[in-house]
This record gives sequence, structure tokens and C-alpha cells, in this order.
Amino acid sequence: MSSEVLRELILELTEPDRLEIIREAEVPDDRPSLLRGDAEDGPVEEADSWVTQNGAKILPHLLRRIDPSDNEMVQLVQSGMLPFDPGLLEPREFIVRFSHPAMRGALDGRLPLSELAATSLALTELITSLLAANRSFGADAIMPTVRVAAGSVDFFAMGTGLIFGGLGLLAACGIGVISAPVIAGTAVLTSAIDLTLNWQKRSSEKGRSAGERAKAVAERGRADADRARADDRKIEVDTIGQELDNEIKRVQLGNLPVQAEAHRAEKPATPPASFFVPSALIARSSQDHGLAAAHGVHLVNRALPSLFAILRVMPGLLITVEKSAS
Repeated sequence: MSSEVLRELILELTEPDRLEIIREAEVPDDRPSLLRGDAEDGPVEEADSWVTQNGAKILPHLLRRIDPSDNEMVQLVQSGMLPFDPGLLEPREFIVRFSHPAMRGALDGRLPLSELAATSLALTELITSLLAANRSFGADAIMPTVRVAAGSVDFFAMGTGLIFGGLGLLAACGIGVISAPVIAGTAVLTSAIDLTLNWQKRSSEKGRSAGERAKAVAERGRADADRARADDRKIEVDTIGQELDNEIKRVQLGNLPVQAEAHRAEKPATPPASFFVPSALIARSSQDHGLAAAHGVHLVNRALPSLFAILRVMPGLLITVEKSAS
């Protein structure tokens, strides 16, 4: 049941978060005792009735605090708790434009192969993230063909409305983010883009003469021998110092049990990516692209970290999405 899934998601939150969600959703706070956390075994029927009545309103705000699993998203979609327009699954043509300061000098449509490769990797990553996020909605896509235009790279794409809308949503939210979250991107992607854009540096490193390489190897050998001798002299001192440091910490923590518990406490989990984007911006951009607000929040949660990873290795990159004129 959809009410059961949403009920359990609500109970995962702290009471201050529940109150804030109710305030943002502008629904009356007439929750039964189970949804307030006051009773572990309260009437489930009353809780599910309240969730069924108010779930669609609170869901967009709840998803800014919790990123549900794919199975939970499937149940929310299939139950109708998360509205979805099947017309978004129909194919359409659109243009994704990447503009970057390094591309402005190309007035004749010619760009370095590295720029084309990097933007291709970036778009592939964004589409892959959106496909994964839209798995619950049955989305599919065809990888785009490409044409290079003056001063930018234009990708003429054929895909579902979900991909078109998702890319437009990401482009808008990437600009309007309140503060960049510390979210790990795709390491393989960022490494590949960095390798592509910094090909000159890597090429020059690989092109060093054999004599330079031999000299460097000899110097490293001498340095390693010196470090080994120094390490031998330091090992006894380091061991004594570490033992002393451990004894000091043991005494301190033994006298301060509260601080010791604080050291052992886990750090709070990072909120979903949508938490760092104004909710009004997500709602407006979602509506502009035919997406329900909760659907837009879900796409931002799953795909915005990929965009942040791309912008870290391609600062100054501007992405625009528009319908194809043809």
C-alpha cells in the first residue's frame, strides 16, 4: 500500500522535520499519535487515513529530507501518490547546448576534439543518471547525435519527455543552488573528463626523454635510501611519542566520558541534493517541464550530484536545453 510506504518514510524523520514539512505543505497538523512519534503501537488505520489524505501535498517536501529506494519509488508511482503524465514517455527532439569560455574562440564551428569528448562524457553521465532516476516511471532514451556549432557544442537529441524535462530541470537547479553540497560525484566520469581536457599536460609528461626518466629514477633511488635511514632513526622516537599520546588521550577520555561518547557518535547523514535547492525553484521548473513537484525533487536528488561533479572539473560550463525547431 502506498500509505504504508509513505507512513514509514514519515516515521524515519525527526519530529522537528515532520513539523517543518507540515508547515511547508500548508496542511493542518491533525496527525494521529503514531505519526507524531508519541506511540509506537498507535492505530495504523488512522495513520494511513491521514497519509492518504495529505500524502500528495507533503511528498515533495519529504523527498527533500529523504531519498527513498527505487522499490519505494515504484510503489509511490504505481499507487498514484506521486502523479505522473504518461505523455512524458513519448519521444521528442530537443537540443542540449554546452557553452564554455574555452569554446568562444571557435567562430568557424571548429573545436578541439578534447572539448567535444568532454561534453559528450558530461551529457552521457547526465542522461544515464536521469534514466536511473526515471526507472520507476518506465522511461527509455536514445543516445543523441551531435552537431558542432560556432562557439558551443549542440547535441540534437531524441528521447522521452522525461529526459528533456529532467535535463531542463537540472540546468535550472544547478544555477539556483543555495550552497553546493559536499556530494561525491562519479569518480570514473570526473577522471575521464580531466584526462580529456588536460591531454596536453599528460602528453608532455609521457613525452619526456629517456635520459630525463633515467635521471629521475636515480634521484628517486637516492632519496628513498635517505628516507629509509631517517625512518630508522625516527622509529624509536615515534613509537615512544605515540605511546605517550595514547596515554594522554586515555586519561582525558577517562575523565571526560561525555566527550568520549561525542567522539564515538556518528556524523549526521548528508541531506539529499534537493535540500540545497530552493523548493520554489524546483516546483516552478518541474511545472514548466510537465513534471509533478515530487517527481522533480526525486530527479534532483538522483542526478544533481552528477552535474556538480561535472562542474567541478569544467568550471564555467553553461548548459541550456530547448525544444528542437524541426
